[in-house]
Amino acid sequence: MTGFMRRFVSTANGSIALAIFAAIVILAIFAPWIANQNPYDQAQLDIMSSRLPPGSEAFDGSYTFWFGTDDQGRDIFSAVLYGLRLSLLVALISTSIAMVIGVSAGLAGAYFGGRFDAVLMRLVDLQLAFPSVLTALVLIALLGAGMDKVIIAIVAAQWAYFARTLRASAMVERTKEYIQAAHVMRFSSRRIML
Repeated sequence: MTGFMRRFVSTANGSIALAIFAAIVILAIFAPWIANQNPYDQAQLDIMSSRLPPGSEAFDGSYTFWFGTDDQGRDIFSAVLYGLRLSLLVALISTSIAMVIGVSAGLAGAYFGGRFDAVLMRLVDLQLAFPSVLTALVLIALLGAGMDKVIIAIVAAQWAYFARTLRASAMVERTKEYIQAAHVMRFSSRRIML
């Protein structure tokens, strides 16, 4: 993995992408200390500061609204920083869950093969036949609002990509000699898959 990271950072695009990603994560983590106000705290809102253009100062002159304010007097820059925290959290949780489900399904399909693999791959094909954004939007419309519903929709839309990719890699590895040696030594299926 270090060889990959070394090659990735050695390119200009990789270095810039990594710097931007690090800046986004830092902004999300330190949002309570960077933001002018907590957009969820109604006590901090001032109706006199509503609909101010970008770069306007608060009426008491304590801070600048870099992105302006909305109709309730919320600082849009602060709302973006706090929304960034939530977006990164949802992305991390949903991707992790989709990866665990997809990796487990793809590995089990490649290892056991036969009818189980055929049924699983038809399910993956069915999932991949629909655009993932459309699948997620339909699921959100059916499930309703809420962070947990969004995570469920993203997981349902993304797990098949992990399953397909890992199955292809596992099918190649399944035919190698060290897997045959593990079978001869009577290792458990779980240990061989691991």
